[in-house]
Amino acid sequence: MDTVQIKAYEFSELSNYAKQHAITEYGQPPDDWYEEIYARAMENGPARGFLIDNIQFSGFHSQGDGASWTGYIYLPDFITYHVKPEAGDYAQYTVLVELIKDGWCEESVTVSRNGFYYNHSGTMQSTDIDDRLYYADENSVIDKGILEGANVQELAKSIDYEELLTELGNWSLHKAQKYADEIFAQLKEEYHSYTSEEYFKDLCDINGWRFDKRGILINEE
Repeated sequence: MDTVQIKAYEFSELSNYAKQHAITEYGQPPDDWYEEIYARAMENGPARGFLIDNIQFSGFHSQGDGASWTGYIYLPDFITYHVKPEAGDYAQYTVLVELIKDGWCEESVTVSRNGFYYNHSGTMQSTDIDDRLYYADENSVIDKGILEGANVQELAKSIDYEELLTELGNWSLHKAQKYADEIFAQLKEEYHSYTSEEYFKDLCDINGWRFDKRGILINEE
């Protein structure tokens, strides 16, 4: 009995439906495709004050998709990165950094997730900043740094210390969430580049893949 010969098609010759089938079946990215993006985010995070222990994401087709991270926000580096000399509150935050470095305020806060089913940035939360100014008396002064010798209580009063701490807590969490959104945007772009028609066509050409008219690899049918 004669063997039925199946006509082989190059990817570019397939119908749109068959192309999408082929991409879905054979064009998924490698298992470690996101690891470089993770590594880059963790490497670049400390400059912004973000010390990242773990990144998670889900994507890329539903409304709840996104990325989030857990770790710490180191407040002196966060302030230095985000508050520029031309900012109106630069002097206030400069004083706050000196108070933090001198131990009158917790220097970092913990970033965690408050969700189990979603990974988007909205699930991120941070601990309150520990205010230690209650240890200061009227004779307490800064021990080191550019404000060495300055009275702690007077400095705190001059910058509306408690209000500034509340602002910093909300602002630093918001920026941490925005950084997670940046990571997700990079992940999404990378994923779509792996699953694009252009990339898959190149993959087919390199591997010499041919398909039947349904978009199934000839040698895998």
